[in-house]
Amino acid sequence: MFKKTAAFLLALAMVFTLVACQETAQPEPAETPAVDAPTDAPTQAPVGAAGYTAGTYTASAPGQNGDVNVSVTFAEDAITEIAVLENIETPGVGTWPIEIMPKRIIESQSLAVDTVSGASITSRAILSAVEDCAEQAGGDVAALKAELPAEPVQDIEKTADVIIVGGGGAGLAAAVAATDEGSSVILIEKTGFLGGNSVVSGGIYNCPDPELQEPQGIEDSVELFIKQTWEGGDKVADIDLVTTLCTNSYDSLVWLESMGMEFRDDITQGVGALHRRTHTSVLPNGTGFIKTFRDNLASKGALVEIMMEVSGKSIVVDDTGRVTGVIAEGKDGNAVTLTANKGVIITTGGFAANVEMRQQYCEGEKWPDLGSSLISSNMPAIQGEGIKMAEAVGAALVDMEQIQLLQVCNPWTGVTSDVIVGGVDGCIYVNQEGERFVREDGRRDVISAAILQQTGGRMYTIHNYTVIDNPDTFKNLGGRTITEMIEEGKYGFVKADTVEELAALIEVPAKALQASLDTYNAHVRNGDKVDEFGRELLVNVLEGGPWYAYPRAPAAHHTMGGIKINTSAEVIGTDGNVIPGLYAAGEVTGGIHGGNRLGGNAIVDFTVFGRIAGTSAANAQ
Repeated sequence: MFKKTAAFLLALAMVFTLVACQETAQPEPAETPAVDAPTDAPTQAPVGAAGYTAGTYTASAPGQNGDVNVSVTFAEDAITEIAVLENIETPGVGTWPIEIMPKRIIESQSLAVDTVSGASITSRAILSAVEDCAEQAGGDVAALKAELPAEPVQDIEKTADVIIVGGGGAGLAAAVAATDEGSSVILIEKTGFLGGNSVVSGGIYNCPDPELQEPQGIEDSVELFIKQTWEGGDKVADIDLVTTLCTNSYDSLVWLESMGMEFRDDITQGVGALHRRTHTSVLPNGTGFIKTFRDNLASKGALVEIMMEVSGKSIVVDDTGRVTGVIAEGKDGNAVTLTANKGVIITTGGFAANVEMRQQYCEGEKWPDLGSSLISSNMPAIQGEGIKMAEAVGAALVDMEQIQLLQVCNPWTGVTSDVIVGGVDGCIYVNQEGERFVREDGRRDVISAAILQQTGGRMYTIHNYTVIDNPDTFKNLGGRTITEMIEEGKYGFVKADTVEELAALIEVPAKALQASLDTYNAHVRNGDKVDEFGRELLVNVLEGGPWYAYPRAPAAHHTMGGIKINTSAEVIGTDGNVIPGLYAAGEVTGGIHGGNRLGGNAIVDFTVFGRIAGTSAANAQ
């Protein structure tokens, strides 16, 4: 069964890897963006209006994760309504073309409109389905697809107190913080959607939280969080930055919740978190964080402007050495000149999706091959441009050799949205021989390196009802239920009533798999503090079906190196001094996570330091 699944998935892999978008679950109905998303389509006389048979028609077309179903209503001379119906496109990514593409088509009465940058597969699915409906209605499809008249392209000049380059979690957090201080903000984002890697993250947030931890018998403290973060990163990181991250983690959690962010009530141990202090978002992946920021910014009115599909190109520095703005480029190649009264914040993310950069900086003894054969969990737009922009004006770079592989990625696409929620409390990892080979609650880099040494360079996670109590309601990180995952057959996910049946489905020796479970269970029952692999999280006995398994493999996930900053998120130059007017936050920076980022610390990073950067820039003199 696994081989059949593998063959099917490999056939899809080329399509998925073209954009490396995360495949996730059925999204909530498309929400209105915090600011108006660009339509970029001229209002003009219908070009394909001849002879529609008035009525409503439906069609579907393949999207990123499955069929996108569309309903289109025609008058005799125009397309009057387009509704995107059932789909399983990526929340926070696919939701943007679902929102934008119908508007573009209706306003232009054309199918020759631009797709949404970064979400082109979903965009093209909508176009194809609308085309099908137009054919059903007897419209002139050739006329609908005729090239639209070119619109004049104009250069743009704008000024605000704070200019933010990058619309992911750090950029949005910075925008909220800066506007909270009363500063005006212009944020530019090179793709057609907000969220970047943050929107397709695991949605987990680490921080000590006695109110939730103590009822579960979990002992924790800020001091322990600092110690584990610093030591877990091999003591490579800047201890002052680590301390800032950890000491501000709970206050930033409260800040998020004050804006409407919702977390589950239980505390788990996220993959690679090293302790049970992980808070999990209610909404799929990182969509809850991005929605929270967008909703807040929507209430700020004219104080904030978000410019989509605008790419930062260079940083402007005046004669005194102060950063005063950004030169950018619109999607039509027009120049966009942005002047900052107070400061510029770089929040463009890391470079794990940039094969050339990760080979240049990160290949070595630890990771000898980071080339194109290694899948990535990142969005394709994560290319490291912000690092290059800052370096060009004298910013120091730090820890550029440090990269993290994540062990629980889809072996074919690199996505993490199909990961089972609930941490590693109730699972074991086995190889193709059915044997455990590493501690499941250990460091991500250690586990990833161990997996790469196994047959086929992959592993299986083994769960039972202990974690998955009801497959019809239990959801993965992307919001799909276990039953849906199995029925869709795209994840290599299998279910069985017995260990023997499970072993047959994933083609591992049944005796070896049972022996692995028996040995692990004995440790739990004996109250052992540690097992033969060093695992310390010995909580749940795994005994009795139904059983579940799915394949996982390492993927390039997070780059811990980047722009050097201080605890105020100010950028440090190669001369050791602050570059006045320049700030950075999120994965574009280095020095925070050292040689290994703890699972659940990335969202803490972009929230804490995004907030600090926005506040610092807004209060700059």
